[in-house]
Amino acid sequence: MNGTQVGNPLPTPDLVPVYEAAGDAARIAEAYARAATEFAAIGDARGLAYSIRCAASALMTAAGLADELRPSRTIRERAA
Repeated sequence: MNGTQVGNPLPTPDLVPVYEAAGDAARIAEAYARAATEFAAIGDARGLAYSIRCAASALMTAAGLADELRPSRTIRERAA
C-alpha cells in the first residue's frame, strides 16, 4: 500500500521523501540481515553480531519513519 489511508493509491507529495527513506532503511536492514545469515553459516560470531546490530538499527529507523506516516500523526501535523 502506498498511501496513508486505505484506498489512497499514491502518498501525498510532502510524504514521498518519508516513504522513500523508510523503504531505504528497510532495504538496508534486509541487506544486513542477509549478511547475518551468511556469518552465522560460517560461524563468524563477530560478523554475525555486527550485522545483527546494524540490521536492528536500520529497522528502528524504518519503524520511526513508519510511525511518522500513521494517519493520526499526519492529520494532526497538517492541522497545525
